[in-house]
Amino acid sequence: MAARCSEADAIVVLGCRGPAALTRRLDRGIQLYQVGAAPLLVLSGGNPGPIEEAEFMRRAALARGVPESALLVEAASRNTLENARETARLLRSKGLRSVVLVSDRLHLPRARLLFRFAGLEVVGLAAVSPLSPKWQVRAAIREIAALPWSLLRALITRQTGASSARTRRRLRASHRRSSGTARGC
Repeated sequence: MAARCSEADAIVVLGCRGPAALTRRLDRGIQLYQVGAAPLLVLSGGNPGPIEEAEFMRRAALARGVPESALLVEAASRNTLENARETARLLRSKGLRSVVLVSDRLHLPRARLLFRFAGLEVVGLAAVSPLSPKWQVRAAIREIAALPWSLLRALITRQTGASSARTRRRLRASHRRSSGTARGC
């Protein structure tokens, strides 16, 4: 890897359906890694198929000379919201929080928003070239439709997650009181 030239902790390559598009995204992520944009490549995507997107990218990155130590694989997600949440969980566990996102140009605004909702600092975006004008039109329609749904899901699950965390804290506090133990004792 070249000398580090960015404030990012990691480059996140978002998975997608279709090996050609996935390969284009991975190629861009590897280019960024090679010029020192960040010391880690997070390969995110677990859509079902003969092989998960993240695993496909991991094998291809290794074949192109990216060391295993520079790769983090997130293969549990099935959509952009889950990409953001699972990647945030993975990076937070390592004390990391700033990312460069790699995806298609039309997907990046929604992805950036969801990654910010997940608590990550998006310090850069890297778009890959579209496959064709027809593909671009379909992608634009999809993103227009997906944005409100993604935001709604992000807000609902954020609220549910916050209330679930409060409930768990209350139950633990109640259990400590009933068992006669206090925090720190």
